[in-house]
Amino acid sequence: MLSVHLPAELEAELDLYLASHSLSRSQVVSLALRRFLNEAKADPFLAWIGTGQSGMSTDELMRWSRGDVWNKP
Repeated sequence: MLSVHLPAELEAELDLYLASHSLSRSQVVSLALRRFLNEAKADPFLAWIGTGQSGMSTDELMRWSRGDVWNKP
């Protein structure tokens, strides 16, 4: 079970899409998550979306993406 809160305008847009394509919310959310996860596997930086709020520093991100010597001349 998953509960997702959407901004009103996004929910309205989703409802219009669902009505015109005869799909359920569950189907669309499952497809969207599957696509995101597949893309995140192909591009690891997508996995960091939203981490700016988690307190990860630039140094930590750069070490993760480029190794310990990222800031050496």
